[in-house]
Amino acid sequence: MRPQRDVSEPEAPAKRPRVSVAAWVTSSTQSADTRELPAPTTCSEAYIRDRDSVFIGYVYPLVTASPTYRSALLENLSHVVHPLIPNDQFPPQFQDIAPKKRKSTHDMYAFRVMQLKPGRNGLGGPSDFGTAEGHDDDGETWGSEKIMRVIREMGASDVLVIVSRWYGGQMLGPVRFQHITHVARAALQKHFDLEALQECRQQLQSMDAKIQALRQAPVQSHAYEDLTMDRAKRLLLARKKTLDALQRPKS
Repeated sequence: MRPQRDVSEPEAPAKRPRVSVAAWVTSSTQSADTRELPAPTTCSEAYIRDRDSVFIGYVYPLVTASPTYRSALLENLSHVVHPLIPNDQFPPQFQDIAPKKRKSTHDMYAFRVMQLKPGRNGLGGPSDFGTAEGHDDDGETWGSEKIMRVIREMGASDVLVIVSRWYGGQMLGPVRFQHITHVARAALQKHFDLEALQECRQQLQSMDAKIQALRQAPVQSHAYEDLTMDRAKRLLLARKKTLDALQRPKS
């Protein structure tokens, strides 16, 4: 059974440790199942350990409001991603449990996605599309409403935001809602940052192709895997100057 909802008075949140979750997120992408589901976005800021509870926020890109697809993503999180979390990320009472059996107590979530309205084909413009959204507490009463509020406040769409909680038995009181909000917001911000970087990669690759065509040079593909936003801005400015120079009429 799921534990009963906390009703104790709020307590000061414990200091969040500096941890790295990049390693096990990367591992999860290498362990994708046969459906090739996307890996979720998370980060160290989307992790909070308070007494004997752990909260981790995740974001999956979402292209449909289909309950079947949503269930597949939740299964992926539970069976592929969660078992890869290092033992030291958990309080002692969880550390001796086999990773595949160390299930989260709650996987509360909220989603928002743009999709075609019934009977529309998309050719009618924006009016052909509508927003579908929903949320599920998974036993953590009011938890998913906090996640939905974050999604709306940040103007996010086409996302499934999940907060997984491992509950060790000590009630946290209302402070748990601060933790849920924090890790959801941190994961969603990381998702936005990665989307922006991907757009920059695509722009750079497109500009590289134009430059090489103007120079009549062999096309060389650059993945820009180690790109940061600051470096992306510098490279985009440099590529623009190069294109302007190559396209300037010769006197």
